[in-house]
Amino acid sequence: MLQEYQNSIALLTNVVDKELYTQLIQQLNKDVGLVSLDLIFNTTSTPMELKNKLQETVKDLFLNNTNNYYNLLYRIDVSETTLKSIKTSTIDTYAEAITFLILKRVWQKVYYKNKFSKF
Repeated sequence: MLQEYQNSIALLTNVVDKELYTQLIQQLNKDVGLVSLDLIFNTTSTPMELKNKLQETVKDLFLNNTNNYYNLLYRIDVSETTLKSIKTSTIDTYAEAITFLILKRVWQKVYYKNKFSKF
């Protein structure tokens, strides 16, 4: 069963513990590639490095390329309702919240793919 996480690092730590971290990064790279972003996350990155790189990417896209920003969120399938519920006053905390939503959704994809591919 998928558990609830408080932040990106707690989520990524759990993914590492379940030995699915590489698959999460591969899924994230696949989703990012389908939006034609010139970005690849390295499977040797630490959870903190992954989070920081994704967060900087989210911030940059939001500020400089909203079209690709929304395409990425659509491709990953981040809930529009959840996006609208984010209340924050700074771009940094907004980017952190969006990063967490992205990682949660990608983790759901990897989790269910692994859970149901065994049948």
